[in-house]
Amino acid sequence: MLKLTPQADLGVFYDADSARYAAGCAQDYTQTVTRDAFAAFYAECPSIGFESDGAPIGGILFDGEQAHIAVLPRYHGLWALLLKPALQWLFSLKADILVAVENDNHRCLRFMERHGWQRIEARGDDIIYRITPQGGLRKTEYPRPHRNGAPAARATGPAFFGASPCLHPQ
Repeated sequence: MLKLTPQADLGVFYDADSARYAAGCAQDYTQTVTRDAFAAFYAECPSIGFESDGAPIGGILFDGEQAHIAVLPRYHGLWALLLKPALQWLFSLKADILVAVENDNHRCLRFMERHGWQRIEARGDDIIYRITPQGGLRKTEYPRPHRNGAPAARATGPAFFGASPCLHPQ
């Protein structure tokens, strides 16, 4: 059974993030960015976790400007059932979110294009997308923040409690 958790497991997030890189590059990544450094850097960022049958499989981190999504490879495609409630949580933090996708991450690029989110620029090896509530080609609407910039009322439940501001935005 898939479900959201109030916070992402940063160790699992690190493993999922590391798995994105080819075998030759993964060692460079893990030597440059250690699990402890990753966890310390993102510890104060709001996050939401993804769980399958009680085990963490990934999640979303928000650094104040960009959303970072990582899912263990064996769960790619399966976590999509959590997309709508995860985006509701994300858009409750901010209505205009940037997502950087590596230009060789074809699976994620197809995902972004399939949802109709706006490609706004290329920055180094990344392609930057802007995602907004109902900004893509979705048939169901995500809650929009109020016009004055205050977030819309958050849904109740454990996934929406405990978010703290990130102290280390990028």
